[in-house]
Amino acid sequence: MDLLSGDHLNCNNMDYQEFSGATVSEQDKAFAQEFANFVNGRMCSADITGKELTRAHRYLQQEMFKVFIGFMRQLAINYQNGIYDVRNEWASQLASEAYRHLRERELIYDPEFSNTKTY
Repeated sequence: MDLLSGDHLNCNNMDYQEFSGATVSEQDKAFAQEFANFVNGRMCSADITGKELTRAHRYLQQEMFKVFIGFMRQLAINYQNGIYDVRNEWASQLASEAYRHLRERELIYDPEFSNTKTY
């Protein structure tokens, strides 16, 4: 096994939820899997990686932030619906609180988002 190639990290078993009415493109699935593989063994530091992302073109920074917000929103929805466990409870709860705050401050408009747990 070539440990330097990262092939041993490619588990290809992301637990994709069924998103009602949503179609996830193959490119989006591939990116999500590659990012999961990166975080799961190739990333040296979340802070340093975050800083490095700010070197991208300003427009790309805006687009990357939209992906971050989408991820945060989905974690918040999952938290509200009880779709988390001890491994991601902190991230899910924090996402829920942050997204709720952004909505309350009217920094994000999302009338479909509920501020209460459903379970």
